[in-house]
Amino acid sequence: MTMPGDTRQQDAGPHARRQGGFSLLELTVALVILGIIGVLLVRWIQLQSSEREQVVQRDLLQRADDAVMGFAAIQSRLPCPDADADGREDCAGTLAVGSLPYVTLGLPDRRATAIRYGVLRRTGTLTVPEWDDKTSSKAVDADLAHIVDRAQTLQVIANSKDIRAAARVQSYDNCDRLSADAPTCDDLPQLRDNGLDFCEAIRDASLLPASSGFLHTLQEDAPTAMAGNVAYALAMTDRLAPSPQHVGGSLAFHSPRRPSAGDYHDKVRAVGLDQLWTRLRCGESYGAAIYAHANVAVAARLATPAMHDYQEQLAIMYDLAVANDLSADAGLVAAAAQITSATAGVLDTIGETFETYGAWNWRVAVATVGIGSAVGGMVAAGVMKAYATTYKNRSRDLLQEFSTTDNYPSLAGVLEEAVTTEARRADMLGLFPDAAVRDSAVRFDPGAATATP
Repeated sequence: MTMPGDTRQQDAGPHARRQGGFSLLELTVALVILGIIGVLLVRWIQLQSSEREQVVQRDLLQRADDAVMGFAAIQSRLPCPDADADGREDCAGTLAVGSLPYVTLGLPDRRATAIRYGVLRRTGTLTVPEWDDKTSSKAVDADLAHIVDRAQTLQVIANSKDIRAAARVQSYDNCDRLSADAPTCDDLPQLRDNGLDFCEAIRDASLLPASSGFLHTLQEDAPTAMAGNVAYALAMTDRLAPSPQHVGGSLAFHSPRRPSAGDYHDKVRAVGLDQLWTRLRCGESYGAAIYAHANVAVAARLATPAMHDYQEQLAIMYDLAVANDLSADAGLVAAAAQITSATAGVLDTIGETFETYGAWNWRVAVATVGIGSAVGGMVAAGVMKAYATTYKNRSRDLLQEFSTTDNYPSLAGVLEEAVTTEARRADMLGLFPDAAVRDSAVRFDPGAATATP
């Protein structure tokens, strides 16, 4: 209770009440502001964490893709999937989808075990065009995780001058013709199975029709529709809610261009057959080694018997020239005999004229004309003899020039040997040969390379 006259206590009361009310309002506003800032901060932290996670996922996918390409360049095949998440490839069966074999790839990041990996492991039958609009069927092995000697070239298997030339499309038997002091194909399997065979598998796979029974991607705007087969695919799946297509043994991968949505947060990287062909630079080596080098080798092997055949034709031409020369000699003898006969006729006619007191003098003129004709025949025979001799000499010189050891038939054999050897070396070198392979190719026995396969 306030005493009368105590104005100080009475005046302090309203001010105190006003001060307490303002502080409560200020506290309320401050709490609201702090709440808003807290919500924004949490949201910002979540966004930053999500962005960092996406960056890490993209970086890991990129490094995984680089590791797969490095493996393919060295091993001339794609790695097999990991079946039990131990980081190592499992090639015992035909598993096409599993975990990324990061240990086999030499990728030092255990987080890579969360990457889903698929590889095209396919076989099929191709329709091959032949002559006269005919076709044939060819069974192909397009298993990109399996290396085998697939690359076959056109080869002459018989080219003797005495028999009809024969050719066949087959693989080179280089392993049986290596130098005795060189490593064998067991020591260096890439001398037989290399990047050219890998490119052959990629080519065959690209020619086969699309099939959902093998590794494939889905369309971006229709996630349940097939887009096409791919060489390999990588997927970083959402740990909490992975896409149903990225679970189990599914051969489907979503399109890499499919954006994230409320129910989809997986990241995919897929490499098509044409992309893998380009990355391995198959176009630079495959066509040259399998077609250009091989076709030149075939032409070189066919040229050798052709040169021998031409040599025989020159010999026949020379024999004909000798026969013509002898015929010209016979013509000269016949012309000389004709002159002798005409002269005898003239003398006989003169004798008859004397006996008939000139009654047959007109026959002397006729017989004299016979002598002139015989002389003309002699001149013609002499001209033919000159031409025949010239032709014989030219034929002989051409035959001798063509048949010497330093000219066409022998040089054709040397060219055949050199070109065929280089074609075989190209088959051994493949795409990315190492020093040991290069050394073995250089020491490849040229003499053995010319033997009939």
